[in-house]
Amino acid sequence: MDKYTMIRKLEGHHHDVVACDFSPDGALLATASYDTRVFVWDPHTGGVLMEFGHLFPPPTPIFAGGANDRWVRSVSFSHDGLHIASLADDKMVRFWRIDEEYPVQIASLSNGLCCAFSTDGSVLAAGTHDGSVYFWATPRQVPSLQHLCRMSIRRVLPTQEVQKLPVPSKVLEFLSYYM
Repeated sequence: MDKYTMIRKLEGHHHDVVACDFSPDGALLATASYDTRVFVWDPHTGGVLMEFGHLFPPPTPIFAGGANDRWVRSVSFSHDGLHIASLADDKMVRFWRIDEEYPVQIASLSNGLCCAFSTDGSVLAAGTHDGSVYFWATPRQVPSLQHLCRMSIRRVLPTQEVQKLPVPSKVLEFLSYYM
């Protein structure tokens, strides 16, 4: 590891972080934890942008730190950078939009362990304890102009560089993932 440099440590979960996935543009990081939550981070600043809960109301740190029957085991970003899938011990796969608080779809799945979107985003695959892999066809959506602009610029510039661009503040807001 002498050729690698640690840049930052993200803190916020109350239990083990067991999965993480970068958005296609690298501007966001989704983390799954046994504390029943998925966080969407700005990995360049260390800020939490979104929290997707799998237990309502959200658990206290003491409950979240123990066995809670809602452990989130896997998380995956879709190719469009707008959708996230998460898989938890409550026998559910949840499909989220990064700009909405609640899942846009939920599917049942017993004994889920991991999930991943296909490279074109048309399929979500989920593996289970019994050796099976389940597939879901995902809906096609045309991303907004705002999201396409964000994805384009964030592929080449981290948050700090975007904030320094010599453009009006409204344009910076337009290019920001802060929700």
